[in-house]
Amino acid sequence: MIKSVTFHGLIIFLLLTTFSILPAYSVDVTVGLLAGSNDLGEVEEAAYNWADDNYPATILVAGNGGTFESIGGGADKLDQYAVLWLFYTETNQLPGPFGADATKKAILDYVESGGGLFLSALGLRYVMDMGVDNGGNARVFQPLGKGPPEIGVMPTEEAKNHPVFKGFDTAKPIFLTSMDQAGFTADFINFKAKPPAGKILGTKTRGGGAGAGERPFVEYDVENGKIITLGHHNGVYTDTKSPESDNLRMLTTNVLNYLGENSTFFAVDPNGKLATAWGTIKSALK
Repeated sequence: MIKSVTFHGLIIFLLLTTFSILPAYSVDVTVGLLAGSNDLGEVEEAAYNWADDNYPATILVAGNGGTFESIGGGADKLDQYAVLWLFYTETNQLPGPFGADATKKAILDYVESGGGLFLSALGLRYVMDMGVDNGGNARVFQPLGKGPPEIGVMPTEEAKNHPVFKGFDTAKPIFLTSMDQAGFTADFINFKAKPPAGKILGTKTRGGGAGAGERPFVEYDVENGKIITLGHHNGVYTDTKSPESDNLRMLTTNVLNYLGENSTFFAVDPNGKLATAWGTIKSALK
């Protein structure tokens, strides 16, 4: 036991020493942007362009056989990325490749091995498709009408100190949308339905009516990995001017960073010279 503690202490010491000599900008969250084809919809493209501007990000096009190819590149492995993001709004069903058993297995295997997965807009339903959540009742929403009220999330009491809310006032609603959304989305409904199986981070901000308290923002622990969903009408990345759009991007940043930094596949890469696999160190401490 003493030897084990000493070994763990040495690993932690080496880890802290390594981090202390690395410049802050050398620690990057790599993001794999999941797509059903090379032809992205307007809102999906806006979201993924923003990610590409702010992260080392690559669009990964899913095939029916559980394979993924980068646009303009070749076959790519999911474990090369600290976090995957599936965002989709174009139709009321996810693109065909995501319905293939091999694709679902590949993504679920990645998460169970310790990866992070962000599912937003219609992508929220993928926790059902993968069999991660068999209790929550997810429904599809039609495109948002003209002149919508402010929409967002209200942090739950138990999640107010969660890292995804860094920089926000969690005592009040966090508005993420204030303009039309020409796309489909999904949510976990709250009337005559079991709650989702994960931890509810936030409910919808609009009160009243039969659907009050819908739950778009949910976190799942899936073996060694994590999944976070952000559904409802909280994905208008084509909006670049409103305060709500700033909130959306800030929340998205927090989610990607949280998932990425807790991922087995998060790598510390000082200027591309020496790559230290964070996952290897995490595994040694288990």
